[in-house]
Amino acid sequence: MNERIEIENMNRRRFLGSVAGATVLAGCTGGDGGTDTTEADTDGDGVPDSADYAPKDPDVQAKSDLSEETKTAATTTARPATTTAEPTETTTVPQTTTVAPTPTPTATTEPTPTPTVTEGADANALTVDWHTRKESHISEYSSQSLTARVVPGGPSVGSDVDGKSVKLLGFAYRFPRGEAVAYGTSDPTTLDGPTDLTANVDLSSADISTGERVHYMAFLMPGDVSTEDVTAEDLVFFHETDPFVLHEDGKTIERRHHPSALEDDSGSGYDRNAVEGAYSLSFEGSTKGQSWSVGFYIYKSTYVEAVQEPRGRSRPEYVAHAQKEGFADELAGILADEAEYNGFTDKRVQVEFAVDFVQNLPYVPDDVSKGFDDYTKFIAETVTEAGGDCEDTAIMLAAVLQAEPFGYDMVLIQPPGHMAAGIYGKDDLPGYYWEYDGRKYYYIETTGEGWGIGDLPDVYEGADAYVHQV
Repeated sequence: MNERIEIENMNRRRFLGSVAGATVLAGCTGGDGGTDTTEADTDGDGVPDSADYAPKDPDVQAKSDLSEETKTAATTTARPATTTAEPTETTTVPQTTTVAPTPTPTATTEPTPTPTVTEGADANALTVDWHTRKESHISEYSSQSLTARVVPGGPSVGSDVDGKSVKLLGFAYRFPRGEAVAYGTSDPTTLDGPTDLTANVDLSSADISTGERVHYMAFLMPGDVSTEDVTAEDLVFFHETDPFVLHEDGKTIERRHHPSALEDDSGSGYDRNAVEGAYSLSFEGSTKGQSWSVGFYIYKSTYVEAVQEPRGRSRPEYVAHAQKEGFADELAGILADEAEYNGFTDKRVQVEFAVDFVQNLPYVPDDVSKGFDDYTKFIAETVTEAGGDCEDTAIMLAAVLQAEPFGYDMVLIQPPGHMAAGIYGKDDLPGYYWEYDGRKYYYIETTGEGWGIGDLPDVYEGADAYVHQV
């Protein structure tokens, strides 16, 4: 691969799961969906053709895996199905559609290499060999201090700090992002290029139990503002460390990953590699016949927070949670930017790009990914684990397309034993839809590649479904 393109992609890579401010010290639901076992079974796997796609057969990961007869059954004209609605109040956003230009071909990027993390020469310090010098990042930390390289104009801190007096503010938090236990700042410095800043943070007197995981979070703050007067709006968050523990001597620290931490993994169209404080994620796919690649980071603390969130909520509440926490807006912003970067400038095509991104995630049943049935994931889990089942990917797509900058009115469509997304569309759109509250919501299958907006698997043709407003 062209080295320049690889470096450019890494320099554009953004962190997902950043914080808006800081605390300043003072499965599918089961059922057979009405399958008729006397129907044709083209590939001989025991699943009838009409139900032979990811939710019923995890080996089928794309619409193209079906027989030609089955593939074309649900792609002709719009046709409403009987609707059973569970009303929820929402603000709707009308859809706008423009003529799609021919995308400009772009090169496909390769997966991001895993940065090497090594122990520092000082036994009490841990060093980070970050893989690109054009991103602001923590470079070394110990029980006494936190050092970071700050790059004005980079993807983490932007250009607003260039030429301004700033200080590095280092916070130690209980992992993940819990109570703050210690903090310290660097001397004020005027940034006129990449600069190394060191904040003195003393953990020896902090209220930390032996073996308790903590982690550092790094912020920039104005150089002329004291820690007593600084507000959350003054701070620019740009990186955090792996979780670590402080030994009994009060000096030595040791990385200690959370039990929910994920191993490096790769599969068809995705790679996940652990880096300091985050997972580096790379995805590949195609839209309208053009290959694309997407790369970003997600903080390990964000993933662990999602894993620890209580379940026991309705599926629309998972969408609401992603919107309330800002995760939906962040992911939507990344995908919209990446769509444009990959040459997809028309809004309708950008929606198709987002659909293709979600469909590209492998279908993984709950009993495989989590060890038991009917476990609904938050979208931070779905994207980090690079896969999920029907409700996981439907929740993710609905949250992303309803968030800005997309801003579409979305629903969750729940036919028997399944979950999909629905997007509000005008009368001139082709394909299948369910009608709710006087609006037509076109069905979007999220559990396999190649399903267009309005495409409907045969098994759900004419089926009743719950429509959940999100």
